[in-house]
Amino acid sequence: MPYSAPRKDESLVAGFSKIINRIQGQPSSYNKKQDYTFGKTLGAGAFGVVRQARDNATKENYAIKIILKKTLNGNEKMIMDEIAVLSKLHHKHIVGFKDFFESKDKFFLVTQLATGGELFDRIIEKTKFKEADAARVIYQILSATEYIHDKDIVHRDIKPENVLYLTRDEDSPIVLADFGVAKQLRTPDQIIVNQAGSFGYAAPEVLVGVGYGKPCDIWSIGIITYTVLCGFSPVRSESVDNFLEEVTAERWVIFYEQYWKDVSLEARQFIVSMLQIDQNQRPTAKELLKHPWITSNLKEDRGADLLPNLREGFNARSKFKQVIEIVKMQNRLKNLKALNLEDSEEDDLDYHAGTISRSDTTQSQAKTSAFHQLVATALENKERVQSFHRQESQGK
Repeated sequence: MPYSAPRKDESLVAGFSKIINRIQGQPSSYNKKQDYTFGKTLGAGAFGVVRQARDNATKENYAIKIILKKTLNGNEKMIMDEIAVLSKLHHKHIVGFKDFFESKDKFFLVTQLATGGELFDRIIEKTKFKEADAARVIYQILSATEYIHDKDIVHRDIKPENVLYLTRDEDSPIVLADFGVAKQLRTPDQIIVNQAGSFGYAAPEVLVGVGYGKPCDIWSIGIITYTVLCGFSPVRSESVDNFLEEVTAERWVIFYEQYWKDVSLEARQFIVSMLQIDQNQRPTAKELLKHPWITSNLKEDRGADLLPNLREGFNARSKFKQVIEIVKMQNRLKNLKALNLEDSEEDDLDYHAGTISRSDTTQSQAKTSAFHQLVATALENKERVQSFHRQESQGK
């Protein structure tokens, strides 16, 4: 295709923008911002938001994480570390890194946009889900984990929310996302001492602070594997102290017959190996990829349909979680906007800024109007889950 020179007016606008940015004291990389058209907000965290954006030249969509420098309290190295990690990773099961730029008060990280939805949400949308399907999911997570571990990188926050389907296609690949707390080790056996991760998926050694490394990711995958096969987490505790007491008990991983009767012994052995309290006893990702449960299920589509149990378990938990996440996101956005508007002329964090389709707006309104009904349903489901665990504990 012959080269097409930019129109004169476009060049003038771009040149004028660079001059303005320089006058305002913006970093030189800030000029990249005009290459994107920002759309809807996809999520919000303690440090900023993630927004969908379109590359004006290629028309491709990306996810841009926008971090307020003020929220970092001088720890800007954390963002530099994340960029350093992401820029090294090129794997089909890891979300891709595209670009980075900054303003006086914000960092912008541009990554591949995964539009297929979170792991558990996609599973319950399926018409059936067999043990072999679960093995293929875990195989992809392990493949990504083996890759980063070979590079001496520990993810430290592997959980269902960070396991995404790339597209809405039925055969979409899975990608591991959010390397915000990932750690690049100086040596393969380096010990990490600071806490990171999410309760319910973080390994016990992470919470105790006795020092940990790559095996903490294996524990997290063990929790996910158990959950995708029965619909419930093996962890029943709701506090760190109770959790530590629970996992130090003999044979703490319990396979309730009602939910595990159609799942193979190989699967149970696979899970138990990852949930060893002694991190040194856990197999590596490389070893797990060769486990018979993985290799045999990749060759044939076997096992009963697990969806009825999975839907019961996932729905009971996800409804309550959805309510909490809605409230947390609203509060985070409110706090971030207050910080942002103190010394910034541009509201990059505005939920309604950018290009949002009519369907997005309709869905948002529907969620708001159904909020109270959702709360009631969630509370009811939470009670069902707690009641189930009480009954199982009494019947052991």
